[in-house]
Amino acid sequence: MKIPNIFEDETKAVSFAAGVTIFSSGDQGEAMFVIQSGQVELSVKGKVVETVGEDGFFGEMALIEDGPRTATAVAKSDCVLVPINRQRFEFMVHEVPQFAVEVMRVLSRRLRRLDDGVV
Repeated sequence: MKIPNIFEDETKAVSFAAGVTIFSSGDQGEAMFVIQSGQVELSVKGKVVETVGEDGFFGEMALIEDGPRTATAVAKSDCVLVPINRQRFEFMVHEVPQFAVEVMRVLSRRLRRLDDGVV
C-alpha cells in the first residue's frame, strides 16, 4: 500500500492533529491524500475498515469515479498529508507508471478484503 517515495519533499503538505476528521462519507471528493507521517483510520458506516500509515494513500476513489466519499477518514495520530488533486492525479497516472500500478494494487486489495467479508 505504499507508493514510490515521490512526495517526500512536497511543499504543499497539510497537517492534521490526532482525532481530526479529514473528510466524511458523503462529502464531495476533490483530492486523494498521501501520508508523509502519521496514521489515518478509514471507517464505513461507523466501522473502522483500515488504518493507513506512512507512504500509504487514501481517498483515491473520489478521483477515479467522480462520486462522493464512501468512507470517513480521521487522523489516528498527528499526521502530515500530501493532497493530490484530479489534475495531478491524472498527470501522475500518465507520467509515473508505478504510481498507477500501486493505486490499482491498493484498490484490488481493498476489494478482495470486501469480497472476503473482512470489511
